[in-house]
Amino acid sequence: MAVRLSVVMVHCTPATQAAEQVAQGVVGELIGLSGIDLILVAPLDSLSEASTDRLTLSSLGGDIAVLDWRLPEVMHEALRRLGVDGARTRHAADPAASEKQGAEVNSKVQPRKLYFFNLNDFTDPDVVVSSIAELNAARAVRTFSLAPIVKRPVTGSPGQSENPRVVSQADHRTESEASSATDAPPNAPSSDVPASLKSAGSSLTQGASGSLPQRSSAVSSDAASSEQDLDALIDELDLLDP
Repeated sequence: MAVRLSVVMVHCTPATQAAEQVAQGVVGELIGLSGIDLILVAPLDSLSEASTDRLTLSSLGGDIAVLDWRLPEVMHEALRRLGVDGARTRHAADPAASEKQGAEVNSKVQPRKLYFFNLNDFTDPDVVVSSIAELNAARAVRTFSLAPIVKRPVTGSPGQSENPRVVSQADHRTESEASSATDAPPNAPSSDVPASLKSAGSSLTQGASGSLPQRSSAVSSDAASSEQDLDALIDELDLLDP
């Protein structure tokens, strides 16, 4: 997400024609500048508590660049009276700001940074606009520190542990299954058949093989009984025949 900067320009009647041209040029270019939110307000000392400009200033969040025709110290004090707190921060157009103030601001997380531009120090509006653009570009750069890099020991180095690799139960089980699958014959039945199905199949096989002799004996006895009945019938018919 792009970093935006609120630019508050104090709108007043400049003392000279050249100063008025600078003010008009700055306003015209800042309106369309990327990442810049331009706010025009009346002179800071003239803002009442109920004025719209004062409410606008109190609602601003984040860093603020202030453009006025007065010294930065005077602008800073006027903002304090209006309840707009912040630390004066050094930039290219404000070399008078102490580096200590900038360091104090950078060491904290929440404080607002205030960048003051005295328009009396500029004769060209492009210089003002380019200074603000460079300032906002510098704010968009994020700095961070890298964690220390831990060097891993090289294989065979004295610092490397000589303990053998510990194989987890899951790895051991996987290796055992792979070995069993490799050693099994191609047509071997799968070992995934439940034991209950195996026992049921064995019982059916034994029952079938045991019932065959019994059925053969029953058939033989039935045939012998039929032959005896036939012989008895023939004898009776012989007796009846004169």
